[in-house]
Amino acid sequence: MKCEQVRNALPILLAGRASREERGRLDAHLASCAGCARHADQMRSVWLALDELPGTEPSAGFDARFRARLAAQPARSPLLAWFPMPVRLAAAALVVAVIAAWFSLRPITGKRVATRAQAQDDFAVVKNLTVLENYDVISNFDALSALPGAEAAPRRME
Repeated sequence: MKCEQVRNALPILLAGRASREERGRLDAHLASCAGCARHADQMRSVWLALDELPGTEPSAGFDARFRARLAAQPARSPLLAWFPMPVRLAAAALVVAVIAAWFSLRPITGKRVATRAQAQDDFAVVKNLTVLENYDVISNFDALSALPGAEAAPRRME
């Protein structure tokens, strides 16, 4: 056990509420650590001095007077009770508005947001896909160069 744990557990040991295992560990530590043993002796002497003090009984009307004083105390109000209700509602609305503005203005990462123009461009490409596929086949078809009269056709530069 660490010294701090032993010092925190000493009141339980001195009150006689420690279990056997706990008492064994505490006694073993106190036997090996002079500082904790000195602290335990000081606590024992204070504990014994407190046991020698006579017990005092409260007066007959103590309980009734104590309850009357408690009832006379003003109730504590929470921190927000200092502000009137409209101010609290306005503050809550302001907090909600600030959070909503923050979420709407922060950049979206990792997601592509398609605009209407982008969607129309994408649709135009898909609509002309068959024409583009045919053009790709014709422009890269090497067999066409072997046809008679292919040399007469001007070649395009790519």
